[in-house]
Amino acid sequence: MLFCLFCRPFFGGVSMCIVQAVYGTLFEAEHRSTFYIPYWNLPLTQWIVPRQRKFRSDLKVINDCLDDLIKNAKETRQEADVEKLQQRDYSSLKDASLLRFLVDMRGADVDDRQLRDDLMTMLIAGHETTAAVLTWSIFLLAQNPTKMRKAQAEIDSVLIDGAITAEKLKKLEYIRLIIVEALRLYPQPPLLIRRSLRPDKLPGGYNGAKEGYEIPAGTDIFLSIYNLHRSPYFWDSPNEFEPERFTVPKKDENIEGWAGFDPDRSPGAMYPNEIIADFAFLPFGGGPRKCVGDQFALLESTVALALLLQKFDVELRGSPDEVEMVTGATIHTKNGLWCRLRKRT
Repeated sequence: MLFCLFCRPFFGGVSMCIVQAVYGTLFEAEHRSTFYIPYWNLPLTQWIVPRQRKFRSDLKVINDCLDDLIKNAKETRQEADVEKLQQRDYSSLKDASLLRFLVDMRGADVDDRQLRDDLMTMLIAGHETTAAVLTWSIFLLAQNPTKMRKAQAEIDSVLIDGAITAEKLKKLEYIRLIIVEALRLYPQPPLLIRRSLRPDKLPGGYNGAKEGYEIPAGTDIFLSIYNLHRSPYFWDSPNEFEPERFTVPKKDENIEGWAGFDPDRSPGAMYPNEIIADFAFLPFGGGPRKCVGDQFALLESTVALALLLQKFDVELRGSPDEVEMVTGATIHTKNGLWCRLRKRT
């Protein structure tokens, strides 16, 4: 169901081969993010190794599908006035989609490869991550019935007529905090990788070397977001599920170089971000390489969680200890999250 929630804005209906190709591509991304030797860069590997042949095949299926959709969207672009397009009510269009919006806003001469890369980012990077965030949100809420009832009370008071609008989303404060707390405990991805393009020097950080660390050009730097988000230096009761923590300022004078957590540091932000936490909270990275789909993912997760809790009570089938965590490009469950749904009355 989570896959359909995400993919419908792109494709409407998709064949099963596309779904399988997307999953195959994701699995290969996970494999490459955790394997020690990048053997796939070796000559002829893409033809000799079975999993690499499958990856090329999956990628071709996805690219061909996206190319056809882009071609159709560009051929049916009817309006040339960008100002009029910006005022268009896309909810009233028969073929409303993110692709239609991208084609309209960027003009008829936009590069097809750029459009395809944008869609690939949203589809591949946005599907598994958003599904994982929602999975762990339910996992955490199911273990905290009081917090689930608090969330449902907020939903019932805001979504009186059942419909979700932009204004109502702003009032779903607790639902938004649940999403970001799930991202804190189970960040997607749990690891960020950056490569130094030139020699640099990183600061020593808390309890690190005072003189800092020399970084040669070409060095790959691995940032453990999972450990950062559960660090007792930056978070009280770091392993506990407490969405309310994001509403309370926190500062520790003993941590040199950290300005603390201040909800007022980023006025107008709907969701806590790296600025509010002075980079102790990095679910989407930070700086110029920050994830371009952060707000889309957060809004999508908020809507999906609100609609689910509006209609159902959720409880785990079995013990939480039976839910095994697997890490790779994302943090997900080994065998799924089996739950009992009871329709609310």
